[in-house]
Amino acid sequence: MSGRIARPYAAALFKVLEKRGVDALREVEGQLATVAGLLASRPEVLRAFEVPAVPPQQKQRLLQAIVAALGLRVEAGRLLAALEQHYRLRFLPDVVATFRDLIDRKDGMTRGSVEVPVELTREQLAALGASLGRMLGTRIELQAKVRPELLAGFVVRVGSTVYDGSLRTQLRRFAREGGRH
Repeated sequence: MSGRIARPYAAALFKVLEKRGVDALREVEGQLATVAGLLASRPEVLRAFEVPAVPPQQKQRLLQAIVAALGLRVEAGRLLAALEQHYRLRFLPDVVATFRDLIDRKDGMTRGSVEVPVELTREQLAALGASLGRMLGTRIELQAKVRPELLAGFVVRVGSTVYDGSLRTQLRRFAREGGRH
């Protein structure tokens, strides 16, 4: 349900900013992500926007204070005002995620995740992303997660595709095949 609510807001914002380029889109994405983080870390602020007992003028002043304090672009402020008016600020993280997906598509980028047994350096993560990108014909940005139980190798998820090169999976496959190789 939240995706259905988030998509029209994200698409409208994207349409407004698209002609300004990817840098402007990423700037607003970052600003909205900051506000989403603020609301997540301070639930009482989000609650102030949702409680009917708080007068609309007070909510508008609070939102204007947040926009001013964070130095948000006009477009980001307008989106937040639209969400606030419709009691949908709680869906801001979903709007940000949907907006990020639209920007990624325009920018020719695909996000993925990689699970590894030990921490990767930035260079290793970038090299793995570049190698996958060449293989898939797109730019890949990977988020790493350490999972020591993998022992060695890695598991990469890009969209709905999983590339499992972990030692654990290879050992299972070897055992299942009865050691025939």
